[in-house]
Amino acid sequence: MEKKFSIFEVLEIAERIEHNAAKFFLKAAELFDDPQLRDIYYKLANWRAKHEKILTQRRKDYSEKTGELGTFDPDDYVLSNPEVMASLTWLGSKPDPAKELTGRESREEILNDAVRRADEVIAFYEGLKDFARDPAGEDAIDKIIDEEKQHIRLLTQQLEQH
Repeated sequence: MEKKFSIFEVLEIAERIEHNAAKFFLKAAELFDDPQLRDIYYKLANWRAKHEKILTQRRKDYSEKTGELGTFDPDDYVLSNPEVMASLTWLGSKPDPAKELTGRESREEILNDAVRRADEVIAFYEGLKDFARDPAGEDAIDKIIDEEKQHIRLLTQQLEQH
């Protein structure tokens, strides 16, 4: 039987992705001595942490409105576990993605890397849409994708300013 995700589960996966991204950017900030470059990573972490809170509130509102909760299926650990699903994005591709950073990247390299990572998260969500249980789940994913695209636009504007 093919796994289909409810809107509740989609939001739970998205929360975990944002949490992992915030942790990544905080860890990346520690690599930089230059306070301006460190600040870029802190801002990226803050944006992701705020987005995680927004998604948590959406899931809570949805749950209160419908009474639906996520379900854990021990026979399908990967697909029923939001943490495992979230690890399928760029954050899960290496044990510690921050280790690929040297701490000597330029502002442009940092911002380009953040855009690339957001593009990869969008690709993940595009694939996840095929597993949405209903139109509400697809709509939730579309909204998250739109928010990621907005983040890319803001990063791109930062790149163009310098």
